[in-house]
Amino acid sequence: MQKHSIVEVLGCSGSIGIPRQGTTSFLIDDDILIDAGTGVCELDFARLEKIEHVLITHTHLDHICSLPFLVDTVGVGRPRPLRVYAMQSVLDSLHKHIFNDDIWPDFTRIPNETNPVMEFVPLEPEDHLVLGDRTLFTVAVEHTVPAVGVFLKTPTGAWCFSGDTHQTDRLYQVINQMPDIRYFFIESAFPDREKWLADLAKHLCPDLLFAELDKLRNTCEIWISHLKPREHDLIQRELKQYQGLQQLKVLSAGMKFQI
Repeated sequence: MQKHSIVEVLGCSGSIGIPRQGTTSFLIDDDILIDAGTGVCELDFARLEKIEHVLITHTHLDHICSLPFLVDTVGVGRPRPLRVYAMQSVLDSLHKHIFNDDIWPDFTRIPNETNPVMEFVPLEPEDHLVLGDRTLFTVAVEHTVPAVGVFLKTPTGAWCFSGDTHQTDRLYQVINQMPDIRYFFIESAFPDREKWLADLAKHLCPDLLFAELDKLRNTCEIWISHLKPREHDLIQRELKQYQGLQQLKVLSAGMKFQI
């Protein structure tokens, strides 16, 4: 019997302020981390040690802030480097602004350049990353900085995470070509009264989200992430107005999804 993969929600909030609801981070099968927001802080040392791969969707702090602590906590004792995958522009920013021996040590050269505890691996949009029987695939989405959405494909199903996005098309083209997709995680950061801010920050509000979901042709469970804490309840109420075929549900840290 084919083994299923598990996607665990470590964090899915649009910021801090709700206890035990950290910022964006998803754990796949104990060894793959998608983004490294404050949700990573919910893991104990034993679970942190099992992480082998980290895919970063974009450079914003709520998606990367735990990466320096992760590699600092488990790095020196690792038998092989922690591999960090992202677009080259993202890796360059991490090197320049975080792992620069000023804000944080450059763990790509510790203990030395030929035997580092962290390795940066470029992963551009439309690239495939094969890890055993799991394949990660990224597509570019619309945000204020270069950003990607992420697909997980396994022998038993598929999952998609939009990352931070505004209106976009390629994401839906790929989803609509995947009949085995089970779950679609997509953001809705602001309420409709702040659509001006969603447009400025290149995020979604319910009104924009509903229009985006009109592009969806496949049947899958739709889960909403990245709600800003101040407007969390208002956004939830607005999401209930959705008239599409699939009910919208709001993600919460601790949830697990079998793929």
